Amino acid sequence: MLPIGERIRTLRRAKNETQDELSALLGVSFQAVSRWENGDAYPDIELLPKLAAHFGVTTDELLGADEETVQAERKKKLEEYRSVLSTGDGTMEHYGIAIKAYREFPEHPSFAVRALYDLVIHKCMPREQALPVVRELCESLVGTSEQSEAVRFIYLFEDEDKLARWEEMTAWQYTSPRLYEERYDYREEIENCNRQRQKNLYADLVYGFFRYFGKRAEGDREDPASWTAGLECALRIIDCLRDPSDDEDGWISERAYILMRLARYRFLLGKRAEGYDALRKAVDLAKIVMSRPPEYEFPFHTPVLDLVSGSRLNDFYPLIVESDSMASYFYNRMVTIGENGTGWFEVVKDEPEYQALAARIRAMKPADAE
Repeated sequence: MLPIGERIRTLRRAKNETQDELSALLGVSFQAVSRWENGDAYPDIELLPKLAAHFGVTTDELLGADEETVQAERKKKLEEYRSVLSTGDGTMEHYGIAIKAYREFPEHPSFAVRALYDLVIHKCMPREQALPVVRELCESLVGTSEQSEAVRFIYLFEDEDKLARWEEMTAWQYTSPRLYEERYDYREEIENCNRQRQKNLYADLVYGFFRYFGKRAEGDREDPASWTAGLECALRIIDCLRDPSDDEDGWISERAYILMRLARYRFLLGKRAEGYDALRKAVDLAKIVMSRPPEYEFPFHTPVLDLVSGSRLNDFYPLIVESDSMASYFYNRMVTIGENGTGWFEVVKDEPEYQALAARIRAMKPADAE
């Protein structure tokens, strides 16, 4: 193993640093550095940590300990940190140990997460002091296995105008709307939290209706029987949430899309009468939407969701149904059969009853329809 003087020379040269530059950093003369490197003297013991930090090594490595000894000591220290940090979180003492462990073992992101819990969740120090450290720790977790935790902490703690760049890092199961709900709850912004929760409940239901209310068979093919049962269930759920006496409410687009898919599956199952019943209702709802000007706001008041969330959806989240978008959707599935191979209603496309319904959609052909 190399003497400490030779280690200092090797490390200094690796940094393309002169003896003058190193001596200025340490507050000693360049002659002192020269004597160390020549083996004529040794650095004072209080300079060792500063030298080690400057060169990015441990004091053991600086002193020339062999690699096996260094690794054994680091492993021992790592386990000590893990043991101490396994309890007592939330205190300044716990935070101090966590941040020290993070600085010493940056390759272990769990230490940064533990420090973040102390700062953000337990609020062990005032926000103005904690914010710069939270930013540093969260940045250090980008690209690691703990990135989703960093995104969550930053949404709770960061200034709102600095959140945009983090939206791209949200995982699909932990989207920004969900994070905003947690942010408002964390900050005790009750009204904003209730409104965001209502919006999230609505989005979760709609997503579930079109994603999880049926089974998929081999090759990711949709199973008509299970989707028929699932979409029928979705319509019943919507009727429990809305006022069924009025078709023109905020659920109108979801009901139209569900009924169209339901018609498709019923036709595939040979249920002609039930299929036409669903398709007729879908076209009726679509025509209502198409008759409204773009960005018309349908009233949305759902007592059950209002009760759960504590606010009314339309008070902050207008249900705007884009008539052009719906017109394109229906046109491309009902009118262009055989033209672009959509095939949704291939089994009934030549029947007079279907042609009559398709004609109603054709009469309002959207500008962007293919």
